[in-house]
Amino acid sequence: MMTASRESVAYEQYEERFPVPQEQKRNLRVAPTPRRRKKARVRPSLLGCFVVVAIAAAYILFCQMQLTQLSAEVGEQNDTLNELAAENVSLTTKQINSVNLDEVEEYAVNNLGMVKMDNSQIEYVELTNPDTVTVADSGVSLGSLFAGLARSFSAIVEYIR
Repeated sequence: MMTASRESVAYEQYEERFPVPQEQKRNLRVAPTPRRRKKARVRPSLLGCFVVVAIAAAYILFCQMQLTQLSAEVGEQNDTLNELAAENVSLTTKQINSVNLDEVEEYAVNNLGMVKMDNSQIEYVELTNPDTVTVADSGVSLGSLFAGLARSFSAIVEYIR
């Protein structure tokens, strides 16, 4: 028996009929190294807008913080005011109740030697001429103002003619 090898006739005939396509040489080129893209820079106007917005937000927060502190302080002061008003009413009531006008009159008569006024001691003053008020004429009125404006307008119209 014969062994088949690459040198046998059958292989030669087969290769003649069906040629083995040979690899074509490709025109290969060396690809240039890809350029690195530069990092996208932030536009100065966008950065400026961001900074302005950040500063405005910080300012608004600061103002709200101050408003909250002042509101708390106003609340405390209102509480203090209410307490002091209540104390004032209490002390005023206590003072009114402690002073008796009869005791004051008795002290004035006995210790200070004062006496009540008689009807004979009352004197009435009569004014023969009642009080009057005179307003000085300032010379400026609405009528005179409009008359002056009309004269000025007339003068301008004559100048234009």
